[in-house]
Amino acid sequence: MTEPDMMGPPSMFDAIRFPGDTFCEAFDSSGIAREHWQPLMNALDAIAPSVLAQRQERVRRMRHEDGATFNPFDDAGGRGVPWALDMIPLPITAAEWAALEAGLIQRANLLEKILKDVYGAQNLLHQGHLPAELIYANPHFLRPCHGIEPAGNRYLTYYAADLYRGTDGRFHVLRDYGSNPAGIGYALENRIVISRVFSELYHHTQIRRLAPFFQTFHLSLIERVALRRENPGIVLLSPGPDSRIYFEHALLSRYLGYPLVEAQDLTVRNGEVFLKKLAGLEPVEAIFRHIADDRSDPFALQREANNGVAGLIQACRERQVEVTNPIGSGFVDTPGLSVFLPALGRQLGEADLLLENHPAWWCGNPADREYVLANLTQLNVQWALARGEPTDGLPADTAELAAAIHAEPHRFMARAPVHPATVPAWNPDSVGPRYTLLRVFACATAEGFAVMPGGLAITAADVPTLLGSTLERQQSKDIWVYSDRPVAPFSLMRGLQTVAEFKRGSDLPSRVADHLLWLGRYLERAEGLIRLLRSVFRRLSGETRLVDIPELPFLLNLLRAENTIPPAPDKSNPIPRFRELTHQLNASLYEKERPESVVTLLKQVQNAARNVRDRLSLDSWRVINRLDVFTDTAAGDPLDLLDDTLFTLSAFSGLAMESMTRGLGWRFMDMGRRIERAINQTSLIRLGLPRVCADSRSALETLLEICDSIMTYRARYRTAFQLAPVMDLLVMDESNPKSLAFQCSQIAAHVEELPRLDSRRYTTGEERLALEMLTAVRLFDLTGLDCEHEDDRQTTLENFLRTMEVRLTAFAQQVSAHYLTRVPATPHFTAIHGEPEP
Repeated sequence: MTEPDMMGPPSMFDAIRFPGDTFCEAFDSSGIAREHWQPLMNALDAIAPSVLAQRQERVRRMRHEDGATFNPFDDAGGRGVPWALDMIPLPITAAEWAALEAGLIQRANLLEKILKDVYGAQNLLHQGHLPAELIYANPHFLRPCHGIEPAGNRYLTYYAADLYRGTDGRFHVLRDYGSNPAGIGYALENRIVISRVFSELYHHTQIRRLAPFFQTFHLSLIERVALRRENPGIVLLSPGPDSRIYFEHALLSRYLGYPLVEAQDLTVRNGEVFLKKLAGLEPVEAIFRHIADDRSDPFALQREANNGVAGLIQACRERQVEVTNPIGSGFVDTPGLSVFLPALGRQLGEADLLLENHPAWWCGNPADREYVLANLTQLNVQWALARGEPTDGLPADTAELAAAIHAEPHRFMARAPVHPATVPAWNPDSVGPRYTLLRVFACATAEGFAVMPGGLAITAADVPTLLGSTLERQQSKDIWVYSDRPVAPFSLMRGLQTVAEFKRGSDLPSRVADHLLWLGRYLERAEGLIRLLRSVFRRLSGETRLVDIPELPFLLNLLRAENTIPPAPDKSNPIPRFRELTHQLNASLYEKERPESVVTLLKQVQNAARNVRDRLSLDSWRVINRLDVFTDTAAGDPLDLLDDTLFTLSAFSGLAMESMTRGLGWRFMDMGRRIERAINQTSLIRLGLPRVCADSRSALETLLEICDSIMTYRARYRTAFQLAPVMDLLVMDESNPKSLAFQCSQIAAHVEELPRLDSRRYTTGEERLALEMLTAVRLFDLTGLDCEHEDDRQTTLENFLRTMEVRLTAFAQQVSAHYLTRVPATPHFTAIHGEPEP
């Protein structure tokens, strides 16, 4: 009999049954499936491979629809890389997890004691348990934070660690994270997706849920700061869309119910932190921080940082705000600190570490330095104190490296090679082995620490990729922690806070209102350009020669007036050759370097939407993600692509109209659309008016087509295209949602609902402009306007449209100046007291 026959019926896991020298999570050394893996293997083997492939595709599609991406280059304008999720989870027994949990709690307690000492009395330094270089030469140690006592006397409130299982089957700690541990949002996304894809298996297996951990996190945060308000002022501080893991920030904001803010949304006044909103300043009692330690306060730490809150450290010193994690907790991230943890554990906790460190040596210790220099080729040398990649900038030559270690030994450390375990992973059509490590999370509670029952399993095809930062070459898994007792259903869908009273309105930060306004403007700008280009491509797709298309010069003149295509070299012949025209039009579609191209406008739509991601519904975000198709199918038929893109934009508009409450968020986005549509409408009519009568009467029909009003006009006037009724429909008719009058009416209605800081006696600038525009368009007289008699009526209309453009631009500037201008942060100076005079 063959080996698979001895192990039972054939299984898709047979390819990894005998893993070799590495520890295998699923099989023991004799090829027998581990007991806690057998139910999962049996359930997956019972599903046809083709069905499993479909489910993996469903996993990919769900991640794409949810927008689960990361940005490997921290580029706000770059396209995120999809977060890779393997559908085969990683199960862990209840007993093994209990041992891990005890070890992590012990380690978190130890690290918190170290932080308390380092930023306090520094007894460990004075007694020689920590070297001075590890503190004062360490960029992770922030001197301005020394002496700050955080709320509840908790110096570490949120902690994460990377674990791996060695060849002996025991877990080791590879890295610690204290500044702003990343990955918990992706772990939550993994659980949401896998629990849906394998819904029956998930609900019939006793798997510990993640939601209770997030509830514990929230309640502990409230307890620490002793919030007195029924609606606690807790915010999630993010660097913004330029963060590579902005998806995680948006997901946690939505899941926990904390407003997602950026540094420019916060200001410090008299030692207190406030959130800048349209209606004024709102107090903030707690901040869930997701920006780096050294970028938290540009005034106290580094002035070039643009995503920190000036004065935040002073507010923490005055105990006016709780920051999770406290600023300065990144000292835990120091790579060289792990070398001292076993001895510090015995010193501070009087016990050995339950979870062993990965073997490491600090070159500042003479004995360790000798060992490292004697084994340079067998060890992985890295920086002991620096931020960022641990090996960036290291000398490649062994002799040069040894000389550098001799010159500044405290800056270097070495680790033994890592030999992590392997785990089954789904390939396109089979199961194969991948190396794995686990990222686990803990939060502070009144009793100590609570560990999230699960986490993020990271896998890669080779060890260097697994240990590096090339996330685009890594995959992730959901970690299933089995329970030895029935699991009670639990969900955070009902919210973490008790509703004291009903509310039917909401305020929002001025930054959010600004992005929503521009989201509306970019949506309308893209839609207007697409409609214009679609009209051109429709005429080019037929058999008619270019010179025989009477309205083509009219359309090309509109495109040239908007700088969408270059000017005609020969003004006597405005129609270029077909190949040249096609090239110009394709450039207006796909050239990313051109600010007037469709692809650039769609990217601006996505960027604006990304800035308000926590304000958009999941359905709206899925529609926004579909705009990626435009760049993915650049080689397709332009007309089909424009039709599909216009359909996608219309779907978003429909969702906004039917799903968004009529609060300030909707008003600013819709006001942006009205402003841009009105500007586009007046510009199109004004630019096309001189050619309407001169070129061809069909230009009127084309203008109606571009303005999406052709069906309404035909229903009223059949095929009699005349200038006055066309202008009446496009300019004066308030019942037409595409007309200038309708836009002005909606703008005036929105202005009436904008917040006012006080009861003013006089109208504001935006109110006066809105009233002027609405009155002007209502009073304009179209009598006598036609193409048969050339008089000053057309000139009057042209001047009116030009004036309206000026007023619309002034209105947009006035709204931005009044409501959306950033309030600069106020620097706070901390007094440094010297020694008293004798």
